[in-house]
Amino acid sequence: MLLAALLAPDSPASAEDVVSEHMGLQLRGRLEMAPGKSLAKDGVALILHGTLAHHGMEIVRDLQANLGQRGVSTLAVTLSLGLDQRSGMFDCALEHDHRHGDAVEELAAWTDWLKAKGAGRVDVIGHSRGGAQAALFAVEEPARLSGRLVLVAPLLEAAPAAETAARYATQFGTPLEPILELARKREQSGDADTLMEVPGFLYCRGARVTAAAFLDYYGGSRRPLPELARDVKAPLLVLAAGSDDVVPGVAGALEGARTPGGIEVSAVDGADHFFRDLYGEDLADEIAAFLRRD
Repeated sequence: MLLAALLAPDSPASAEDVVSEHMGLQLRGRLEMAPGKSLAKDGVALILHGTLAHHGMEIVRDLQANLGQRGVSTLAVTLSLGLDQRSGMFDCALEHDHRHGDAVEELAAWTDWLKAKGAGRVDVIGHSRGGAQAALFAVEEPARLSGRLVLVAPLLEAAPAAETAARYATQFGTPLEPILELARKREQSGDADTLMEVPGFLYCRGARVTAAAFLDYYGGSRRPLPELARDVKAPLLVLAAGSDDVVPGVAGALEGARTPGGIEVSAVDGADHFFRDLYGEDLADEIAAFLRRD
């Protein structure tokens, strides 16, 4: 068994659970070094998950393994969402007091952690909402992104108000505008951090959420991804899932976009939003080829 483990070409050279400190919270992640690679010489790709998810979810776990087989070391991280040492999917029974943009500070904390460990280059990969957050990070913290940026089936963000309202009503069976109005009134009266009982929030039904958090996710104040991408200075790859029913239209939305660092848009035909099964191999092939490019 020992000999088989030593000879197995697909096993990573090393893998470990790691912790970083940020704003009094411990952030959790998993660092997987590809065989024969080092942080200083070869760098690392930082991977961010989607909405309310975590670094151990299937697409992230498989992406780490597949990229490791292709010689790419990775650090997959879990956003705290305001919780210490958060793991697993966010528990919908808990209170929501987090913001979409919180990811920027936490990604900055992780890139600083990697630099302190001697990483020579840091690429960033984001899936779904994590893709939109990775793009925001690249725009707001360009000096910390020393490598390339990859957005996998990224959330396009900032849908028209009518579309957002229609989606909320379909998902939770109640109109959005009265809840937004209540949240705005609380914000105006200085009670933005007080909790509201709402029919739904993101993927959670019957949620407790601060007025400020509800406005952040549903108030329509963020720039849409196609507009945000125009300010990304790093080389950018956008990978759409050909059969995506969660975030459809990614390739079309970014087709013809121009960025300072250059942008490539590609679709993996047949893949769903999570690139399950063999589509995960196609995903890793595209990413590894892009990251190796000079």
